[in-house]
Amino acid sequence: MSDAICDHLLKAQPDKPLVLSVHGPPGVGKSLSHRLLAQAMYDAPGDDLECPGAHCPGYKVLQGMDHINAERAQQHWYLKNSVLTHLRKYTDSILVIEEYDKLDCPTRAILRQLITSSGTANVSMDKSVVILESNLGQLQLHKMLIEAGERSKVTAEEAHNGLRNLVYNIWSQGNCESHVDIIRMLSAIDFFLPFFPLEASNIQELFTKRLAEQSAALVRNDAANLTWSAEVMDFLLSKVDFGDCQAYEAGCYPLEGARPVSTIMTRYLTRALKQWRTRQEQAELLHKQQHKAAHPGLQGSLQRRKKALMAKLSRPVRQVQLHVDHDNQALKIV
Repeated sequence: MSDAICDHLLKAQPDKPLVLSVHGPPGVGKSLSHRLLAQAMYDAPGDDLECPGAHCPGYKVLQGMDHINAERAQQHWYLKNSVLTHLRKYTDSILVIEEYDKLDCPTRAILRQLITSSGTANVSMDKSVVILESNLGQLQLHKMLIEAGERSKVTAEEAHNGLRNLVYNIWSQGNCESHVDIIRMLSAIDFFLPFFPLEASNIQELFTKRLAEQSAALVRNDAANLTWSAEVMDFLLSKVDFGDCQAYEAGCYPLEGARPVSTIMTRYLTRALKQWRTRQEQAELLHKQQHKAAHPGLQGSLQRRKKALMAKLSRPVRQVQLHVDHDNQALKIV
């Protein structure tokens, strides 16, 4: 994907927009990939930014284009004019069509005209990148993986041809356009790109990264270094839905990709951190009360504050460990 985009952007005068059709199950990085592309193309600063938005002005994502009948004609008019206005304003735009395989016939006709004959609408798309995003092809990609044994053995040509034939068959059954128009549209798509299902090892890497981020935050904010065992990782993986198989079983993939990772971390790690901080605050409050009782008076209060501040600034980093609480099916920090 990156090679195709770089080649296109390096052309002084491309003769057509670069059109990519990306396929794969939810949660495998399709949307993330074009968001990162937009950040790179428009030199968007940092992570906390508006993209799509002010920091990525040429980046437009179209989604949710399944309209009720009463609004359909109006929505088609709005869609066409909105896209044309955007393309006239940003000649090097990134245009993303999500779930493009579900477009109705008139919307598909608009898309086909834009990609294959944009000049007739008095707009140039030659420097643009068009990304057609779809969950279509999940079963085919899964089958390719099973037959090949691993993703590195699935060739780019095999994935391209398999996905292209799938889209052709779906469109041929829709009775939206002629066979010639279908071939014309498919020929305008430069690459059919697979986003294969994630594996348990990929999910484990994400959990490890999130745990490391929390550990770094604890060092900064609480002077505590968080460690965890393999048992914790097994516990987190057990909360991911792998369907009817086990996490590391051959041909077994998380049904929702990486989407559940954030939810699981919030449900179990954030709760454990909150409980640990509550215990720390209660212990600190008790210590202050005991110290105040032993050293009453204003001078004692000033001394206590100074001593507490010095202790906070010089406190060593504590070692705390994340454990599995089997009785409550939860995580606990001790």
